[in-house]
Formats: sequence, structure tokens, C-alpha cells
Amino acid sequence: MNPDSKTAPSETNKTASPSEPQKKPTHGLKGLRYQLEYFGLRLACAIIPRLPYRWIQPIANFAGSLFHGLDSRGRAVAMDNLRAAFGDTYDVAARNRITRASFQNFARTMLCLFWSPNLTAENYQNYIRIEGLELDPVSGSKNSPGIYILSHFSNFEWLSLGSSFALGPGLAVAQTFKNPLLGPIFDQLRALGGHTIIPPSRALVRLIKRARTGGIVGAAADLSINPSLGAVPVRCFGLWTAMSPMAGILYERGNSRLVPCQIFPEPDGFFRIVYRSPLEMPEGSTHQQIAQACWDAMEPIIRKNPEFWLWSYKQWRYKPATAPAGTYPFYSNVATRFDSILPLAE
Repeated sequence: MNPDSKTAPSETNKTASPSEPQKKPTHGLKGLRYQLEYFGLRLACAIIPRLPYRWIQPIANFAGSLFHGLDSRGRAVAMDNLRAAFGDTYDVAARNRITRASFQNFARTMLCLFWSPNLTAENYQNYIRIEGLELDPVSGSKNSPGIYILSHFSNFEWLSLGSSFALGPGLAVAQTFKNPLLGPIFDQLRALGGHTIIPPSRALVRLIKRARTGGIVGAAADLSINPSLGAVPVRCFGLWTAMSPMAGILYERGNSRLVPCQIFPEPDGFFRIVYRSPLEMPEGSTHQQIAQACWDAMEPIIRKNPEFWLWSYKQWRYKPATAPAGTYPFYSNVATRFDSILPLAE
């Protein structure tokens, strides 16, 4: 229950194209574990779609609470992330409640993904409501490229799937798993709405081509990466982190509009996708400025509803060498490359 490698719910629909070539599973105990994980996932894919939808939330609440108790490492990361992000706003008891709710939300997100074979273009609006398309000039024109900005907030898997039905198929970058047997299963589930799943290698080139031809793609505003991979510095809850420049590159090279979108749980157990007005970026904006603007469109929503964000993810792996002691989470480390890019944001 500690998704330490974020899924980038990039683009819209997927016709399950193959993931990156997978390594053969190792032998021994690791190979056995990989096989058990694979059969467990296949079993979940067989059982969960047969369950009534109304069962998903209570099962998720139970599973999330269970993992919250068992995953001491993920719980510690989430608790310290909340401390670093909010300071004294929440006491230890409140941070623990938010952490538990975050685990439950992630469990619900995964269960909904496994339940997704029940969704079709004809019935998805019985479970996912769409709001705000009238504010989005991109969705009404097939020749107007759009970059849909999202975050790992609430049911981000259904944000991608619902968008594929509402807006049309797009591209999605395949997630890389330590267990190579799992990738094709997740690729197939995420392709149910029509997205094309592409391997990480040369993904940026394909995304740019799609944007230039009027297609729609997605970019996660909260996707932190290694500073050596071309990251840009972004203020996230007041703390510097190394974010992906994907949105800025696509905006610059694809001549696209930046459309923030979020998904929210509804009191009746369903979900609501909200598309916002496109971001207005000054001419000549840098990749860093665009990444910051994308995050700034997400942070107020997360501040208002912290229980729906993925707090068990190590968002602040790197910190400035000059950071005062205790301001960053315990797992953060000083990196020369990270310090070298910080002046770009000053």
C-alpha cells in the first residue's frame, strides 16, 4: 500500500499496446514472490468486477485501514509529509486520521480500477459525472490540442478513464513495476476507455507528435523525478521539490492549452470530474514557471481535501543544502544536482 513509484495517468484512452519489454522474472524467493503477486492480481481482476459497485467503498475502507496499520514505512512517510506540508495546522492525531483516509482513498482508487471492466461509453455517466466542459475550448475542437493537468488526488484512475469517454482516447505512458509480470495487467485495465499505452522510452516524442496533430494528452502536476533527469524546481506546500517538466515541454512544442482537471468523490458514492478554464501563461514562460502554475492549480484543492492526496509517496526526495533542520521530511536528502537547478526558480 506504499505506491513509491507513482503512476503517471498521462493521456486519455488506451488500446492496450504493449508495455516496455519486460525482463524475465528472477528465480528463487524473488521469483516466487513475483509469481504470487501476479496470481493475486489476476484473482483480484477476476473477482472484483463481479462485485456490486456499492461494495467497493466499504471494502476499500477496510483494506485501507488494514494497510494503514500494517505498512509502518508508508504510514511514517505520510505522517511526516503532512507535518512538513502543514506544520502545526494538524496535531499528531489529526495527521494520523488524514493518513488513514489517504490509505482508504488509494485502496478505493485501485478497487475502482479493477472494477472498471463494467464501465462503457454508454454507462460511465451512471458512475462518473462530468462538469465544466463548457469552460474548456479544447474539448469542443478536435483540432485544438490540449494538455489536461491532473494530480494523484482522489480517484485519479477514473479521472483518466472518464476523460477517455468524455473527451476521446489519448496516450498514456506505461507504469514501470519492479515485478515485470504486473505491467501488462495494469496496461490492459487503463486501456479500457481506448487510451493507447506507450512504453516510457521515447514517450515524450510521441506525446509531442500527438499534441501537434490536435490530440489530447495528460500530464501529472505532482510527478516528482530525479533532478538529473531534467527536473524543474517547484514550490510544493512551500517546499522545493523536483518536478517533471513534461507540461512545459508539451505546451511549448505542441502549442497546446493547459486545462486543469480534478475528480471528487460524491456523497452518493460516485465521482465528479471537473474541467477548469485553461491556464493563461505569459508569452515566453519557462518550463519551471509552467510546472509551478500547474501545481498551483492543484494545491488549493489538496489543502482543502488533504485526505484524498497520495501522502505515502515520497514527494520531497531532495532538499536544498541550506534547508533548516526539520523543515523537510525525514527521508529527504541533499543532492548537488537539485541545488544546481534551484537558482532557475529565484
